[in-house]
Amino acid sequence: MRKIYRCRWDKKVGGVFGGLAQYLRCDPTVLRLLFVATCMLTFLIPVIAYLIAWAVIPQGPSTYVEIPCKKLYRSKINKKLSGICGGLGEYFNIDPNFLRIAIVVLVFVSLIFPLCISYIVGHFIIPENPNQ
Repeated sequence: MRKIYRCRWDKKVGGVFGGLAQYLRCDPTVLRLLFVATCMLTFLIPVIAYLIAWAVIPQGPSTYVEIPCKKLYRSKINKKLSGICGGLGEYFNIDPNFLRIAIVVLVFVSLIFPLCISYIVGHFIIPENPNQ
């Protein structure tokens, strides 16, 4: 039976998303981006849930565990501003220009504040692709 732990190695704050990603066998960067997006929509509820998870979930083992999954990176080659759309396009196997157009449309539909904050936070959360 698998158990959920907070990750000691792949963490930005408390290791909750690193441990959750190990449990779900996915990239923790995707979970962090979903967290930022839900924070923009529902404000404090995800933050409170994160703090509770940080307090309740035990610390993981001291050995490093590599997750065999597809990683999300910012693109160094296909970028206009930060490489986020290029990286998302590579990760989801879609054209990054489609994502750029969708972002521009969403900005003009008045979602400018949450989308801009999410994009800026994404720049710091998503690492650059080391293979490019």
